[in-house]
Amino acid sequence: MNDPQIEEIAKKIVERFHPRRIVMFGSRARGQDTEGSDLDLMVEMETEEAPPRRAMAIDALFGLRDWAMDVFVYTPREVAEQRKYRNSLIRQIESEGKVLYEQPG
Repeated sequence: MNDPQIEEIAKKIVERFHPRRIVMFGSRARGQDTEGSDLDLMVEMETEEAPPRRAMAIDALFGLRDWAMDVFVYTPREVAEQRKYRNSLIRQIESEGKVLYEQPG
Protein backbone atom coordinates (compact mmCIF):
# COMPACT_ATOMS: atom_id res chain seq x y z
CA MET A 1 0.00 0.00 0.00
CA ASN A 2 1.37 3.40 -0.95
CA ASP A 3 0.76 6.97 0.21
CA PRO A 4 -1.82 7.83 -2.49
CA GLN A 5 -3.84 4.74 -1.52
CA ILE A 6 -3.70 5.71 2.16
CA GLU A 7 -4.77 9.26 1.29
CA GLU A 8 -7.72 7.86 -0.70
CA ILE A 9 -8.78 5.72 2.27
CA ALA A 10 -8.67 8.78 4.55
CA LYS A 11 -10.63 10.80 1.99
CA LYS A 12 -13.42 8.21 1.87
CA ILE A 13 -13.66 8.17 5.66
CA VAL A 14 -13.82 11.99 5.75
CA GLU A 15 -16.50 12.13 3.05
CA ARG A 16 -18.72 9.57 4.77
CA PHE A 17 -18.15 10.18 8.50
CA HIS A 18 -16.87 13.78 8.80
CA PRO A 19 -14.38 13.01 11.60
CA ARG A 20 -12.43 15.58 13.55
CA ARG A 21 -9.19 13.72 12.93
CA ILE A 22 -7.67 10.62 11.36
CA VAL A 23 -4.26 9.44 12.57
CA MET A 24 -2.26 6.59 11.08
CA PHE A 25 -0.11 4.77 13.62
CA GLY A 26 1.83 1.55 13.97
CA SER A 27 4.45 0.20 11.59
CA ARG A 28 3.32 2.28 8.60
CA ALA A 29 3.54 5.53 10.55
CA ARG A 30 7.00 4.58 11.80
CA GLY A 31 8.19 3.65 8.30
CA GLN A 32 8.74 0.04 9.38
CA ASP A 33 5.96 -1.54 7.35
CA THR A 34 6.45 -4.60 5.21
CA GLU A 35 4.39 -5.96 2.33
CA GLY A 36 1.99 -7.69 4.73
CA SER A 37 1.62 -4.86 7.24
CA ASP A 38 -1.88 -3.73 8.10
CA LEU A 39 -3.07 -0.13 8.17
CA ASP A 40 -3.73 1.12 11.71
CA LEU A 41 -6.02 4.14 11.97
CA MET A 42 -7.44 6.14 14.84
CA VAL A 43 -10.55 8.07 13.88
CA GLU A 44 -11.80 10.77 16.24
CA MET A 45 -15.42 11.72 15.64
CA GLU A 46 -18.73 12.47 17.30
CA THR A 47 -20.89 9.36 17.41
CA GLU A 48 -23.56 7.74 19.53
CA GLU A 49 -22.64 4.24 18.30
CA ALA A 50 -21.17 1.66 20.66
CA PRO A 51 -17.39 1.22 20.21
CA PRO A 52 -17.45 -2.06 18.23
CA ARG A 53 -20.12 -0.75 15.83
CA ARG A 54 -18.11 2.41 15.13
CA ALA A 55 -15.17 0.52 13.66
CA MET A 56 -17.45 -1.91 11.81
CA ALA A 57 -19.17 0.98 10.03
CA ILE A 58 -15.86 2.35 8.77
CA ASP A 59 -14.58 -1.11 7.87
CA ALA A 60 -17.76 -1.80 5.87
CA LEU A 61 -17.09 1.29 3.76
CA PHE A 62 -14.26 -0.59 2.05
CA GLY A 63 -15.94 -3.98 1.55
CA LEU A 64 -13.82 -6.91 0.43
CA ARG A 65 -10.20 -5.94 -0.07
CA ASP A 66 -6.72 -7.40 -0.32
CA TRP A 67 -5.27 -5.33 2.54
CA ALA A 68 -5.82 -5.40 6.29
CA MET A 69 -6.94 -2.44 8.36
CA ASP A 70 -7.46 -1.97 12.10
CA VAL A 71 -9.63 1.01 12.98
CA PHE A 72 -10.04 2.48 16.45
CA VAL A 73 -12.82 5.05 16.74
CA TYR A 74 -12.99 7.42 19.70
CA THR A 75 -15.20 10.39 20.50
CA PRO A 76 -13.46 13.68 21.36
CA ARG A 77 -14.50 13.17 24.97
CA GLU A 78 -12.94 9.68 25.04
CA VAL A 79 -9.72 11.04 23.54
CA ALA A 80 -9.53 13.74 26.23
CA GLU A 81 -10.20 11.17 28.95
CA GLN A 82 -7.57 8.72 27.66
CA ARG A 83 -4.91 11.44 27.48
CA LYS A 84 -4.94 11.46 31.28
CA TYR A 85 -3.46 7.96 31.43
CA ARG A 86 0.26 7.63 30.89
CA ASN A 87 0.19 4.31 29.00
CA SER A 88 -3.02 4.81 27.04
CA LEU A 89 -3.29 3.87 23.38
CA ILE A 90 -4.29 7.45 22.58
CA ARG A 91 -1.03 8.82 23.99
CA GLN A 92 0.94 6.26 21.98
CA ILE A 93 -0.99 7.12 18.81
CA GLU A 94 -0.48 10.84 19.30
CA SER A 95 3.24 10.45 19.97
CA GLU A 96 4.09 8.16 17.04
CA GLY A 97 1.21 8.73 14.64
CA LYS A 98 0.97 10.63 11.40
CA VAL A 99 -2.07 12.88 11.01
CA LEU A 100 -3.83 12.08 7.73
CA TYR A 101 -6.69 14.50 8.27
CA GLU A 102 -7.61 17.16 10.81
CA GLN A 103 -10.75 19.25 10.72
CA PRO A 104 -9.92 22.93 10.27
CA GLY A 105 -10.48 25.26 13.20
